[in-house]
Amino acid sequence: MGASFHLSGSGGRTVTLKGDGLPELLGQPALTVVRVEGHEDLCELFEYRVTLKTPDSLNELFGPAANLDMPGLQGRELTIRIELDGMGTGMTGRVGAGVREITGLVTQVEGPSSEGRSLAYTLTLRPWLFLASLTSDYRVFQQKTVVEILDELLADYTFPVERRLDVARYPKREYQVQYGETDYTFFKRLTEEWGIAFFFEHSQGRHRLVLSDGNGAFRKPRCPAYHTVRWHDSVGRIDEEHIFEFATIDKLVSGAWVSNDYDFGRPRANLSVGTRDPRDTAHADGEIYQWPGDHAQPATGSDPWREGDMLSRIRIEALRQSGNRAAGKGNLRGLAAGNTFRLTHHPQKLANIEYLAYATSLTLEDVAEESGQGQHWQCELAFEVQTAKEIFRPLREVPKPRTHGPQTATVVGPENQQLWVDEYGRVKVQFHWDRVGQRNENSSCWIRQSSAWQGDQFGASHLPRIGQEVIVDFLGGDPDCPIITGRVPNRETMAPWTLPSQHALSGFRSKELFGERHNTFLQDDTQGQIQTQIGSDHQATLLSLGYITRVPNAEGRKEKRGEGYELRTDGWGVLRAAKGMLVTTEARPGAQAHHKDLGETVQRLAGGGDAQQALGDAAQHQQAQAGEQLDVAKALAAQNDAIRGSGEQGELSAPHLVLASPAGIGATTAETTHLHSGRHTAITSGEHLSIATGKSLLGCFAERAVLFARQLGMRLFAAKGKIELQAQSDDIEIIAQKVLKLISVTDQIEISARKEILVNAGGSYIRLHAGGIEQGTNGSWKAHASSHGLPGPKILAQSLPPMPQGLQGSYDQAFVATWAGTRFPASQVGYRLRDAGGKVIAEGLTGENGETALLQSQVPDGVTVELFDKRGKTA
Repeated sequence: MGASFHLSGSGGRTVTLKGDGLPELLGQPALTVVRVEGHEDLCELFEYRVTLKTPDSLNELFGPAANLDMPGLQGRELTIRIELDGMGTGMTGRVGAGVREITGLVTQVEGPSSEGRSLAYTLTLRPWLFLASLTSDYRVFQQKTVVEILDELLADYTFPVERRLDVARYPKREYQVQYGETDYTFFKRLTEEWGIAFFFEHSQGRHRLVLSDGNGAFRKPRCPAYHTVRWHDSVGRIDEEHIFEFATIDKLVSGAWVSNDYDFGRPRANLSVGTRDPRDTAHADGEIYQWPGDHAQPATGSDPWREGDMLSRIRIEALRQSGNRAAGKGNLRGLAAGNTFRLTHHPQKLANIEYLAYATSLTLEDVAEESGQGQHWQCELAFEVQTAKEIFRPLREVPKPRTHGPQTATVVGPENQQLWVDEYGRVKVQFHWDRVGQRNENSSCWIRQSSAWQGDQFGASHLPRIGQEVIVDFLGGDPDCPIITGRVPNRETMAPWTLPSQHALSGFRSKELFGERHNTFLQDDTQGQIQTQIGSDHQATLLSLGYITRVPNAEGRKEKRGEGYELRTDGWGVLRAAKGMLVTTEARPGAQAHHKDLGETVQRLAGGGDAQQALGDAAQHQQAQAGEQLDVAKALAAQNDAIRGSGEQGELSAPHLVLASPAGIGATTAETTHLHSGRHTAITSGEHLSIATGKSLLGCFAERAVLFARQLGMRLFAAKGKIELQAQSDDIEIIAQKVLKLISVTDQIEISARKEILVNAGGSYIRLHAGGIEQGTNGSWKAHASSHGLPGPKILAQSLPPMPQGLQGSYDQAFVATWAGTRFPASQVGYRLRDAGGKVIAEGLTGENGETALLQSQVPDGVTVELFDKRGKTA
């Protein structure tokens, strides 16, 4: 535009304002535009201030202009129309002529003010996205790309949006939070983070938001006159809009961007990524290092390296673009931010290239109607540009909000669940600020919880349950990185034991899922009555230690039950120790000595073994035994050695069960007691061994029974009933060192024998048998009787009790050997059979069918079979 030429629009005005709500008088605008000034930058909200006056021809102090409905104008979409001249004068002067529109919402109205004979108002126009700065929120976005988040965010505003984006390149983000930010601040932060530019295009009385991620989205001005713009200094005039100031700004910038991140799903992975793209200048290799890079999405299966490469490329592009830029001025009405143009005629040849305008400031003044005001037509555009071949990226200027401390939230999950976790023990929560969440498994991302102790499948685990209130902190204060650090009670989730009355109780009390029972670890620090309890409500199983006081439920302490310890259950109880067990009432006050110390016990057992040895020797000496009790004594000595052990704390070198008491051991049952030994059972008593039974004393012995009394003899009494003594397959010997008495106190003595009876005393004898009676003596034979007689022959009928047949083995077993993996008998293979004590009871070669010898026993017994090859090696 030349200083002497401009094209007037409607009513002779170059700049007009159109839209609903503007006052009219007699069919003409009651207000005309006299000044427009404003700025418009890429990735910013534009702002234009429009000054309106009442025209001279329509001055009316009490007309519609004086009573402008200022509240009614708020939010109206108005359009500034700027007439464009074209490319110059002459035959081509009208080429490119047209109209530039600047449309925006009225966000502020000032006035009226009096200027001469006119009333003046100033209207501020801003884009519809300005409305997003009037609304703030706390919202959660999950499993969405940045484009999807922006779409959802802007869906609340009924204005046009055009996406010039490569939508497929943006990854889904697991969790993004709008944290108390206005919609606009959140929008701007996301676009800056992902390198998305935004600007506005104006046409047909509307304006639309354009989102772009590449320079291909920027277009030349609608008017062809501005596709190429000439540089011309301020000396002299040309009949063409032009640039009269243009200065290139070249500066040092960083040339590399490196970021790193951490993913607990792959804790040892190197997630460092970076991009190097230095400009061709000295000292262009400066590196920016960022931590955290925010390109890892832990445990989501995302590709952190791909996302990191994308973000680092965006960052380095944002750094590079400021290395070479330019600023200038011109009388350009048709150039806006987001337009590209080619500069010509600049004396610096390298400057005559294609540029992208990323910031503009426009001032327009129309000619004053009122004489003497000195207002002339003026148009000046200040602009900032960068070369069009350099990718434009928004700088990261909006900081991510910080949480400034922990907060609480409620654990949530699916309906009809009480616990909802993933493989890492993470849970979902509903934040108290979240107005959209439905208090279910979709209310948040999976959130890790801190633990007082965590290792490789060891540590402490107390998973938060649905409904519990947890303390949530944020890594680095980042609202996108929540972590649970603790739990707090509330009215619905009170402490395990009633407070403040049960303040002495501490510990853990879990609760059955979908039930009412509990598991408990309790420590009671009541003064003078301390105790510890570990228990489960299942079968009322409980270990109580210390001052035992009943604590049945959340009400806490009840009555005293004793002191010491109690292990009890309504179910089954088992004590199992693979290497040995000592149950003793031998005192070790204050836990003195090591825990297996059993010196007194070993001493008593050794004394018992010595007694077995001594009495066994005596029995053998007196020919009562052949030495069997000495075998028992030897086994007891070996057992005692194993119990005593060797070395420091070497007791119980074999898995023995030892019961010991300095006072006594009592055992009772209402039913049957069974004591079994695979080898020997030895009972040793320092004084008496007393057996009392309500019915019978029964003893069955597979081999023989031997009773030996060393000093005071032996008695066998039957208060009632007879005494029977039988040797059913052999002899009975009754031997006395002195007198042998057979006395029948009230009746008779009967001596019967099937073959004969021989009575011998000092060589004199009487032999009685079926053939007669024979007497003999070397001395005298005397018979005293008041009378005597020798009648004829006579015998008495004899009745002898029947004797049972000799016992055979009640239990028998033979074994058959086969070749491994087949059913073929292994004949002529050496074998050895051992009883449960390891004694060899049979050996030889298997028969034709692979069979061993038949074993027989009066009692069941375990047998070990050993097989040998021809070389004698175990098969």
